[in-house]
Amino acid sequence: MFDHGIAAKMLAACALTALVTVAAACGSDDSGSKSAESSSSGTPTVTQAVSRNFERFFDGSTPADQKIALLENGPAFAAAIKAQADSPMAKSASAKVTNVASTSTDHADVTFDVLFNGTPALSGQQGGAVQVEGTWKVTAATFCALLTLEGAAPPVCGTASGAPSPGATPAPGATPANPTILPAPTS
Repeated sequence: MFDHGIAAKMLAACALTALVTVAAACGSDDSGSKSAESSSSGTPTVTQAVSRNFERFFDGSTPADQKIALLENGPAFAAAIKAQADSPMAKSASAKVTNVASTSTDHADVTFDVLFNGTPALSGQQGGAVQVEGTWKVTAATFCALLTLEGAAPPVCGTASGAPSPGATPAPGATPANPTILPAPTS
């Protein structure tokens, strides 16, 4: 039987650790089933860029400083990311992007699965990506939602500067034992 409490804690640890050190299972640039192709100029499509950076963020082999750079308002989360650097759970976690839907020139809704040791633990998670100075980043709101599931959201998650963009948000009444994620708001 699937224990949502354990999965929520694992997800949160993954999220925290994601920034720090999540598994290397999904860090490739291979877009797999995605049909998006690079433009004729060699520039990756939105889907490719978002997927690559989202998966790198949750890749255990990605150094903490790079994870911070891949997160919207990353420096505000540096302590949380670095605190999870040596977590075995975080090192075994990864994410696989299953869908990217561009909502504007600098925002995208992202559907992703969280895996532990390559096995799906939380499928169909909703999150967001935002383009900041030409780089697609995991939204602070997405990361905060994962940390909230673990019950370990840092104070920055409660501030406007910590979660300014649409992304995954916990449903009202969600707990680590019942991790319900609502989709990002639509305009």
